[in-house]
Amino acid sequence: MRNLFTALAIGFVMLFASCEPTSQTGSYQHLFLESNREVNVKAEGESVTIMYTLADPIEGQEVIAEVTQGEEMIANISYPTTGIIRVEVAKNSTAQKREAYIKLSYHKETTSIIIYQAANGSGNSSNADVEFSASYINGYYYGEKYGAGADRYAFFLSDQGLNNGGQAYTNGTYYYIDCFSPANKSLTLPLGTYTFDKSNTGKPFTINSENSQLIITGESVESTEAKYMTDAKMVVTANKVVLEATIDGKLHKVTFYGSLELEDVSGENPDNGEDNKDDITDGQDGQAQSTLEGDRHVTFDGEHRAKWGYEGDYWNTGYSNYTIYLMNKSGGYVYGDTLQFDLITDNNSTNGQFAGKYTISDTPGKMVMMAGFTNKYAQAVGSWFYEYGGGSASGYKNYAMIKSGSAEFIDNGNGTYTVKLDGYDYKGNNITCNWTGVIEED
Repeated sequence: MRNLFTALAIGFVMLFASCEPTSQTGSYQHLFLESNREVNVKAEGESVTIMYTLADPIEGQEVIAEVTQGEEMIANISYPTTGIIRVEVAKNSTAQKREAYIKLSYHKETTSIIIYQAANGSGNSSNADVEFSASYINGYYYGEKYGAGADRYAFFLSDQGLNNGGQAYTNGTYYYIDCFSPANKSLTLPLGTYTFDKSNTGKPFTINSENSQLIITGESVESTEAKYMTDAKMVVTANKVVLEATIDGKLHKVTFYGSLELEDVSGENPDNGEDNKDDITDGQDGQAQSTLEGDRHVTFDGEHRAKWGYEGDYWNTGYSNYTIYLMNKSGGYVYGDTLQFDLITDNNSTNGQFAGKYTISDTPGKMVMMAGFTNKYAQAVGSWFYEYGGGSASGYKNYAMIKSGSAEFIDNGNGTYTVKLDGYDYKGNNITCNWTGVIEED
């Protein structure tokens, strides 16, 4: 089973962006609202982030936000950076729901959002240690790529959202949920109650325990933290998600209102030939990154995890594709050096026949280990090295996409494999590994 946290969340934290939007050109309209037009907040009050972009900015003109209704709700409006407006909503001490209208003006253009605030004591209190109102849902529909009979969805509930490149913003709170529903080919997250699955069976209406977590972005990758969920329940109703997750022993209640449609990356729908079929990386390999300052020899001594997952003919080569994970662990959590191998075999087996020597390349083919790159959805895919900080709250210390070289998986005939890696990142650093052990099926 392809690890979506590795494929999505790693690329997510590695590629998160600052809050500066990208200007567009050649458009009559200048002001574009990137936030939801309707926002729900708790009675206790909170900070609402309004995000916008400007196309062809006009010299001397600025975006101005003003309250046109519900002034008593708004404690302060600030402009921390271009593209971001912060609206501080005061506590609602009344027993009535209330709403405020915020108008954004730029030159001769206007747009607006509505902020709805719950009444004091109107059912918004709970046993939760942390209550979080998400303004954005961003993520992907994967279809049945990861198991027959169930569709997979992976998405973020956050206060900042993702930019147009699928990248997170700094200083944001992102709850990442990896879940399954009955196969239905729907881009909209199906209604129902989803429960935590510690065995990660991929059954319908379950939440993947290995991937789902809270990610708090800082000013840099090194200051970003990830905290795994140890229990969770998610209720999806029409245009509403309520997630209750246990993280570090505390109960987090996350609520989101709005459209639940996600982006289709299942490959089931035609793309009208827009992609370059001769370049599986869609031209994105130039974005590959590495923080390594020298060669790296990777070891897996002591507590570790080694697993393989069958991916079908993921790369459309006519041969079976497997993903191999070698991860150091400490106290049950991923820690230290980790390797992900993306292998295309020379057979059509489904039961783990991946022994052999592979050439690392960004062109799919027989006995190829796919190089690491970011695809058009800003996901990190292919073969990777990364060093994880460890524990239940940690960040990435180093990471590197593996660009070239070779890897060999030797079946020793006694239930163990020897893994030999002699690869290079995009800076020319040599990444090596020589490990022997049992690789279990994921």
